[in-house]
Amino acid sequence: MRKIGYFLVFMLLISGAAYSQGEVEALKFSRQELYGTARSMAMGGAFGALGGDISGISVNPAGIGIYRSSEIVGTFGFSNQKSTVGSLSRSKNDFDMHNLGFVGYFPLRNEVMPMINFGFNYSKNKSFSNKIDAAGSPANSLIDYIADRSYKVDPNKLKMGDNLPDPFLSQPWLSVLAYNSWLINPVDNTNPQRYTPLNTRGSSVSNRLNYEERGSIDSYDFTIGTTIYDVLSLGFTLSASSIYNDLSTSYADRFQEGDYTMTNNITTTGAGVGAKIGIIYRPVHAIRLGFSYQTPTYYTFTEMYDAAMTDNVRAYVTDSKYESARTYSARFTNYYDMVTPAKLTLSSAVVLGNKFILSGDYEAVNYNSMRLKVSNDNANKNIYDESNSYIKKDFRSASTVRLGMEYRFTPALYGRLGYAWMQNPYKSDFKEAGDAAVSGSNTMYVMEGDANYFTGGFGYRFNRNFYADLAIVYKNQKNELYPFPKLYIYDGEERKQLVIDSSPFELKSTSLKGIVTVGFKF
Repeated sequence: MRKIGYFLVFMLLISGAAYSQGEVEALKFSRQELYGTARSMAMGGAFGALGGDISGISVNPAGIGIYRSSEIVGTFGFSNQKSTVGSLSRSKNDFDMHNLGFVGYFPLRNEVMPMINFGFNYSKNKSFSNKIDAAGSPANSLIDYIADRSYKVDPNKLKMGDNLPDPFLSQPWLSVLAYNSWLINPVDNTNPQRYTPLNTRGSSVSNRLNYEERGSIDSYDFTIGTTIYDVLSLGFTLSASSIYNDLSTSYADRFQEGDYTMTNNITTTGAGVGAKIGIIYRPVHAIRLGFSYQTPTYYTFTEMYDAAMTDNVRAYVTDSKYESARTYSARFTNYYDMVTPAKLTLSSAVVLGNKFILSGDYEAVNYNSMRLKVSNDNANKNIYDESNSYIKKDFRSASTVRLGMEYRFTPALYGRLGYAWMQNPYKSDFKEAGDAAVSGSNTMYVMEGDANYFTGGFGYRFNRNFYADLAIVYKNQKNELYPFPKLYIYDGEERKQLVIDSSPFELKSTSLKGIVTVGFKF
């Protein structure tokens, strides 16, 4: 796997020279979480073969064919997200809408196809709400990483000044910021150019990382479906999706003689379209089998990027009178397209009268089929070829398993339990190596582990029209927070030597959600 090699040119390309998207961003915008109505969430999201629930329609559009009445439904939730690295913990609370939908039931009074149903549903598919703090004493600092990544970069093209070309338009942002902040120095009389990092003077270093994110992935589904002979349900969904993601990172190194701080803010907005088809087959009354296929979603993105370096080390480097902190910054807007992987879901359920339901879903997603593309107005059509080759080599197919059960205690009261497991999509060598493409000057990234959801809840039917459901969802996940990627020398496909070691922080993420759904059937 030829990944971020010591003798490779920077992948930080602006207009083909200093800025690009990488595989980490592609995964972040392709991977979803467990969201839906309180009933669906309480049963672990396992609704692919059941239908009759507006979140189940999002899993399998054929579920709309189960409806025998019209319905309006809305879901609201409160969540607490906690991130822990060592002794440092941060938490974030959110209150938002999970879904708002409508299903229209239109009887046809036909024995073969007794009805045709239409539906619309807004739903949240993923939340980016997160706050992380981390601190340590690394074997290598960010300056070491920048010095080695600046190999072959001409120092004369990194200089900033009123009468000089803007280096941010043609040179790697990390090199520009570090060079003008005196954090890296060119080695004299070398060709190609090498750099020495500031902290090779022997000063001990400690770092502090801050990572904060907000936003969500939302979808707007338009579904049509029916049932044939009360045995086979069919459904089709046209789906529009929107993404808003705001990421702010801060990396600070503290020396005995001074300090510096690198800050980045990336705001990404995007819109995409896709489709879903599904069937639910009932060979006997108690058994339901489901199949659904979700096409790739085709996104177009606009990204606004800000980066800044503030240093307090100038006096240490120049042996001159100590100067106040100086800040160098850059801003850029980037446009690109992305294709997410397709999704295949197999489902089954057992329905025993009006008393008991047991259901399960298996979902498969091939994440190495993700693709980054340039927008139509970008002249450099090959800018993402390298990133896409890494995606193919570094990711695999990942599975999701959802299980749920429901028991009817009384004609009005229901109890529910569920579990869901979402597998991480990384190949083992990628995860162990910690390799990743860097965007702009942001080197910090999170590699997600397997996610486990433990769910439960109750439902109450006030009358034949009005109902309310409650769910509690607990999620835990062990992730890795990298301050910057590891850096290797490669000889073709063979890794020869570790140049910069970036040991990840162990990141424990937990969340607790309380969800309420209110619905009206008519």
